[in-house]
Amino acid sequence: MSKAKNFVAIATRGVETALAEELRSLGISRIRELRGAVEFQGKLRDGYRALLWSRIASRILLRLGRGEARNAAELYDAVRGVAWEDHIAPERTIAVEFVGRSQELHDGRFGAMKTKDAIVDRLRDLRGFRPDVDPHDPDVPIHVHLDHSTVTISLDLAGAPLHLRGGGGRQAGPAPLRETLAAALLQICGWPARAAAGESFYDPFCGSGTLLLEAAAVAQRRAPALGRRHFGVLGWSGHEPEIWNELVVEAEEALLPAEAITVDLAGADFDKHSVRAARANLARFGLDARVRVEKADVRILTPPQGVPPGLVLANPPYGERLGDAETLTPLYRDFGDRLRHEFLGWHAGVLVADKVHAGALGLRPSARHPFFNGPIECRLLEIPISANRPERSGPGWRSKPDL
Repeated sequence: MSKAKNFVAIATRGVETALAEELRSLGISRIRELRGAVEFQGKLRDGYRALLWSRIASRILLRLGRGEARNAAELYDAVRGVAWEDHIAPERTIAVEFVGRSQELHDGRFGAMKTKDAIVDRLRDLRGFRPDVDPHDPDVPIHVHLDHSTVTISLDLAGAPLHLRGGGGRQAGPAPLRETLAAALLQICGWPARAAAGESFYDPFCGSGTLLLEAAAVAQRRAPALGRRHFGVLGWSGHEPEIWNELVVEAEEALLPAEAITVDLAGADFDKHSVRAARANLARFGLDARVRVEKADVRILTPPQGVPPGLVLANPPYGERLGDAETLTPLYRDFGDRLRHEFLGWHAGVLVADKVHAGALGLRPSARHPFFNGPIECRLLEIPISANRPERSGPGWRSKPDL
């Protein structure tokens, strides 16, 4: 039996538990949650499967070495101690991403340079020539993480970040959520199980369609990396193409045609340009005829007609300037009113970045999940909506949830 390999799946801070659950659903069991990452052990096949199927991870790393690096000399020695001749074939290019700092090593560019020097010096001494550096499209992308005095040297199996979905991905319009974070919200709200049970999905602030695309990919059983042409693992000397190709074929066979999706998926936005962008992005995956997107005002919002209740997941605008929170409060109040009176029996997930907005919704969440959307600290509020209409209309029915 081959020795277990050590992998790390990188993710947004706050979604580690959702990522761990996703990895377990892929058959990976030896898992440990870290800050902004999930570490797992397994065969190379497990790393490949996570690379193809993880919707939440931004990168999948394969650990090549670890050592002490209290200063530049120890960093150089730790990196040079890795058997790079087993990982980098002649004529292959490299690039180094250096993350982290210590008291002695606090410049990422310097750390990347020392790493590169150690790699090329070892290979030059062994082979008589050094590999070229290609910072934009390397054959072998290398990731180095420094945590106090411990340095971890890894191969980046993904290369380009995994939020850049395969087959082209979302290209029209701005995206306030990365695809990986959108997938984490869906996982937290139980969308995979809900989709399997035939529930509906609705995004009333769909923007350019990121949440819709991710929800549709789950319902369609689309591996998020399927259709992607380049991975960091493909230029690695240890790559096993037979296993990789087998898993790619498996993912292709799992993919349902758009017309075979059995759940109802729909979205809306007040901005006509966003609606147009969402439709264009859905069309890139052949989903434009299957997923409805309409222009709608939140003040008169209603769920799609004739569909069973399900998940309504929303990322309303936060407001980025001083005073925006108060300006947007009426929008959140109107949204909360429509959810409570119109989405009877649905389960709501609402992303908020301000206590004022959470209170304006007037709905009591069953769970609050903190995480970061880029530099913005947010909460995902999970709100089960009663199937019974409130006895009173207007503000009297409202609860006052804390963020």
